[in-house]
Parts: sequence; structure tokens; C-alpha cells
Amino acid sequence: MSAPGAVAVLGTGRMGGAMAGAFLAAGHRTAVWNRSPGRTGPLVAAGAAPAESPAAAAATAPLVVLCVTDDRAARGVLAEAAPALDGRTVVNATTSTPDQARDAAEWVTARGAAYLSAPVMADCRAMGRPETHILYAGPRAAFDRHETTLHALGGAARYVGSDPGRAPLFELAMTGLFFEFWTGYLHVLALMRHEGVAAGEFAPVAERTAAEIPRLLPLIAHQIDTGDYDPAAYGGVRDQAELVDLVIGLRRTRGIDTTRLDHLRALMARGIAEGNGERGMSSLIETVETVETVEKPRAAASGDRTS
Repeated sequence: MSAPGAVAVLGTGRMGGAMAGAFLAAGHRTAVWNRSPGRTGPLVAAGAAPAESPAAAAATAPLVVLCVTDDRAARGVLAEAAPALDGRTVVNATTSTPDQARDAAEWVTARGAAYLSAPVMADCRAMGRPETHILYAGPRAAFDRHETTLHALGGAARYVGSDPGRAPLFELAMTGLFFEFWTGYLHVLALMRHEGVAAGEFAPVAERTAAEIPRLLPLIAHQIDTGDYDPAAYGGVRDQAELVDLVIGLRRTRGIDTTRLDHLRALMARGIAEGNGERGMSSLIETVETVETVEKPRAAASGDRTS
């Protein structure tokens, strides 16, 4: 029988274990299950109740938090928990695609439970901190019902909409942006090294410049939403193309890869050819959206059900 405020955590790896620990620290009665029972030992020692199966764990709490390696594993665990899901809320913190999240939500809902996707955009060591940011998507009523309990995982919890695919979309989008930044920074540091400048010497300059980027994000988003690509904030496509040419030329003379900048320059050339040369860089969104289309069969295959 489940108790108000109780939580069941299915999957106690690094992230799932940190989540269970955060619930325990906040005073929530917490049941834990893991495919390898030994992984729950430290949590049990800290006061968690061990469960022999996903269904046994789910039966103890109105809130079931799932955190495993991938969508395939998550669907397998949900299938095992199915007999006890009716009337509960499943919070799936497993990384997935938007389509996988929507498919899982349909499956869970058909078994009488509410479903919230909640990819964790933080390190496991940040669980339980006031600033930890976790996105939740799914039925608003389910989020409101458990919001206080979920704040044990991170004080910066944010509800982003009823579509369960939205939170995974945001997570993967930000992950992609991070990878783009990481790759770009490595290319810049390669240039520094070639010129005999230590990465540590350049880092403060990069840090100060990067700190100016956040104020541009809402401006760029506003231009994308309105279609008003005013170049006043940071120049037009044609002007910026000249700067890109200089950077590409410099890197090439140093033997540093320019693939990513070549791609940008090609987008700019198309934008100029399409009449957007005097518009702001945000206008390239129209060029980006027409470059390539993801094949639907491949996307559908990634969301195949496993249970």
C-alpha cells in the first residue's frame, strides 16, 4: 500500500542512486529497485526500503521515478512494473527522444497511470541542490500533485508543457548546443596552441566574451519568432561572411580543420543568394531549415516499442 509523499525509484545507477539519495535526504519514504540488487546497498543502509521487483517497488508509492540507461531498458522495466502502475504517476528521467517519450507516455497512460518525462540536465552530484534544473513535461495535474516532492531533486524544477516529448526535445537540443560549443572551443584552442599561446592564457578572454552571449539568446529567439531579422544588434549576413572568411583563412594557414566554419560559410552564401545578405544572422534559420530533412522511417525506428 502506497503512502502519501512516498517515492519508488527504479534504477539506482549513478543518477538514479543520487535521486533516491535526494529523496531520502528530504525525508521521503523511498523504495528502491535495481536490476543488480547490490547497487541498492548504500541506499538501504541510508534508510531506503529494498524491493524485489519493479512492481513491488511501484506498489509502495504514488510517485514512481524511473532512471535507467536508455529507452529500451526503460520500456523493459515499465513492463515489469505494469501490474502496479494503475493510479500512479511515472516520472521517467531516462534520456530519450521526443518520439520515444510520447510512445512511452501512451503506453503508461493505457495502464491507468500518469506520465511525466523529466530528463535531468545536471550532473548526478547536483541532485538535491536549489539550483538544479530539471524539466518536466506531461499532464499539468500530475506535476502539480507531486511538485513539492519533486523539488527534493532540484529547486529549479520547471514545467514545460503537456506534450511529454517537449522535455526530451529541450534536453537533446541543449546537449547538441553544448557539443557545438565544446567543438568550437577546441578548434579555437588548437589555434592558440599553434601560435604558442597556452590554453590557460586565452581562457579568461574566452570566458569574458562568452559571458556576453546570454543576453543575445532572447533577442535571437524573438527575431526567429517574429521573422524580424534586424541586423542592428550584430550585423548582417554579408558583413559577417567577410569575418568568417578571415577566420577560415587563418585556420587553413595553420593547418586547423575548418569543416564547421565551411558549413557556416555555405549557409551564408545560400542566404545571400536568397536575398538575405543585408538581414541579421538570425535569418539563416530559413536556410538551415531547408538544408536537409531527417528521414521519417529512421525516426520511427528509433522509437520502436520494446515491450
